[in-house]
Amino acid sequence: MSAPALISFSAITKTYGQGVAAFQALKGVDLAIPSGQFVAIMGPSGSGKSTALNILGCLDGPTGGAYRFRDIAVETLSRNQRALLRRHYLGFVFQGFNLLSRTSAQENVELPLLYRGTEASRRHAAAREALRQVGLDGWEHHTPAELSGGQQQRVAIARAIVTRPLVLLADEPTGNLDSLSAQ
Repeated sequence: MSAPALISFSAITKTYGQGVAAFQALKGVDLAIPSGQFVAIMGPSGSGKSTALNILGCLDGPTGGAYRFRDIAVETLSRNQRALLRRHYLGFVFQGFNLLSRTSAQENVELPLLYRGTEASRRHAAAREALRQVGLDGWEHHTPAELSGGQQQRVAIARAIVTRPLVLLADEPTGNLDSLSAQ
């Protein structure tokens, strides 16, 4: 008997709006992702990729179907339990970066560790290392307004990897990077 999938969708649907204005973004999606797998969700604009990522990341809930994470029924979790799941298991790279504008690159990267209650010295060291990994040594004290789009994208990636998440969710993570940085 094999272990359950790390992530599974069973007949997941997502509908926005009601009545004649209703739009079904996801229609009965089935998905099983074992631990350690790299999966790309591909499709044309408007096909539900970001909607699926938002549900996977517990930022939004499905209208119907079942979502299991580590064999736990996510749709039965409270809002606080879903926040804990995100905090301890998921990392996000958002298409729009979602950086805090008046906060340095290092402070933006430290944010998930702050939410976890990580002590300051460990937070600082981990954020500096994550920024180094994405090629931003020396840029720690710059705010997003002082960074190029590609540098902001790398700060967002550093923020996503700083916690060493079990699952990394990325919505077009290299869209603002040059080909060398994207690699």
